[in-house]
Amino acid sequence: MASKFRKFLYSLFTIFLAITAIFFVIRLSPGDPVEKILGPEASQVEITKYREQLGLNLSVGTQYLNYMKGFLTGDLGQSLFKKKSVVELLKTHLPPSIILAIVATMFSSILGVLFGVISAARKSSGFDFTFRFISLIALSFPIFSLAPILVLIFSIKLNLLPVSEWTSIAHGVLPCLTLIIPLSSVLSRVTRNKFLEEEHGPWVRVLTAKGLSDYAVIWRVAKVCLPSVFNVVAIQLSVVLAGTMITETIFDIPGIGSLLFEGIQNRDYPVVQGIIIYSTVIYMGVYFFIDIINEFIDPRIRS
Repeated sequence: MASKFRKFLYSLFTIFLAITAIFFVIRLSPGDPVEKILGPEASQVEITKYREQLGLNLSVGTQYLNYMKGFLTGDLGQSLFKKKSVVELLKTHLPPSIILAIVATMFSSILGVLFGVISAARKSSGFDFTFRFISLIALSFPIFSLAPILVLIFSIKLNLLPVSEWTSIAHGVLPCLTLIIPLSSVLSRVTRNKFLEEEHGPWVRVLTAKGLSDYAVIWRVAKVCLPSVFNVVAIQLSVVLAGTMITETIFDIPGIGSLLFEGIQNRDYPVVQGIIIYSTVIYMGVYFFIDIINEFIDPRIRS
């Protein structure tokens, strides 16, 4: 119980550091959102007056304290350009991003573990060689280059799947594939290597000597490998979140990726901060949850 409480406090401290870091980094970056909003023809008097209205004339320290007070009450501020609360914008743009992240994580985990275990169980076979070759090819393409290739093949050449909308299941196939292919390749290779490492342990020979079937032994070895696989899934979640944002921009999906890209272009401080806070909270929450699952599966890892 004490270890879970320590991990919970660690998660809160990490979120606090992320909020603080992004707050000051954004304000130290070049560019003025007021000049972006008013345009190049605005007078200095208009710029000064508008900065006062937005509270940007205050010292950075004062702005930080005001922001933290709002954050503790659930207020992430208001978009400088859209004139809407950041919470409202997140609610509007979250559904596509959540769907992409959940589908990509679920399918990549299932496929990665399944093919990793099969490849390890059939080591040095034709399937193992083919699997390793294909997974290596898949890992060679980053998301921003894989997406155009999928569009070229399945949309332009074969005319099977639509692009640049979010109105049906068909529109989500290519964005999901863009995330699933590299993520499942990573997980499958990690699963395969961990499985082969555990397979040669003395405890496996004991199980075999007791007369357990090959399938029973494979299941027990796979169960021992699960904590390591779950840790990789947690680490890959950051890749999923970043990949979702890139994918949404490429496929013109109205998710938080498109909102973040627009916020960065416009120097929209509250929007960028709100999205990064959302991503950090999701990541730390999932990592905390996976820690608890790992302790349940293997009590030896409890600290």
